[in-house]
Formats: sequence, structure tokens, C-alpha cells
Amino acid sequence: MASSRRALPVATLALRILSLLFLIASIVIIATAKVRADDTFFDEPDTTFKNVYAYRFVLAVGVIGCAYSLLAISFVAINLAGRKKMIGGTEGGTVLLICADVVCAVLLAAGGAAGLGLTVEAQRLFGEFLDSSFKTFFNRADISSVALLLASLCVVAIVMLSAYSLTK
Repeated sequence: MASSRRALPVATLALRILSLLFLIASIVIIATAKVRADDTFFDEPDTTFKNVYAYRFVLAVGVIGCAYSLLAISFVAINLAGRKKMIGGTEGGTVLLICADVVCAVLLAAGGAAGLGLTVEAQRLFGEFLDSSFKTFFNRADISSVALLLASLCVVAIVMLSAYSLTK
């Protein structure tokens, strides 16, 4: 019986760490994606995520998600160490975390969808005109957006586990 009580918090902690890893990967990939000015036929400086609003949003969502994940991981770790309910031992604290997780999941999904949508449209419209450096840039942005969506799925699974823990 004791192991089943610890199974949900351990699974939640594992999912939170996995989502944090996806978010860190997303941030690193989108921040390092660059097209050098000498690789293009434009006279503009290097092209990065800063030049595209949707990719700025992807980075911002990743940073916000990382900050929230670090905060939530600390609550789960305290829960595991203290062997009691989160935030003051009440179900109200757990409900508060569930609501925050839902907001985080929606934000992560919106960021991933925005980046993925822009990448798909840009490749569809300009695919035949893009050289290899722009294709690499868009592929990196695509991977970063998919990492955000995977983090969103992890947070949705956390919400389901947390809701299940309230029914027990």
C-alpha cells in the first residue's frame, strides 16, 4: 500500500523532469538556430529567432515553462520527502497546482503550435526558393516546436495523474 502512495508522486516527478528536459532542449535549439548573412542572397545581418515573432514566442514560452517546471519540481520533491499532500497538506493546494498545470499545458501547446505552423507555412510557400541554410534553420525551429509540444503532453499527463490522486 505504501508503494502505491509513492507511485503517483514519483511518476509526477519523472514527468516534470522529462518536460523540463524537453523545454531546455527547445530553448537551446531555437536559440542556436541561425542563418549566416554570407549564406544568403540578402544584404541583411544574420537571421535568428529574433527576426521572426513566432519564434520569439516559442523561446519565451520555453523560458516561462522552464521557470514553472523548476518551481513545480520543488513542490513535488517536498511532497516526496515529507510524505504528505502538497502545499500545506490540503487538497486546495493540489487543485491550485492542477489549475496552474493546465495553464502551463495550454501555453506550451500554443507556443509549439505557433512555431510549427509558421515553419510549415514558410516551407510550403517558399520551399522551392530556400537554400540549404534556410532549410536547416526551419528544421531546427520545427524540432524546437515539437519539443514544446512533447513538453505539453507531459504536463497533460501530470494533470491527469494529479486529478486521479484527488479521487483516491
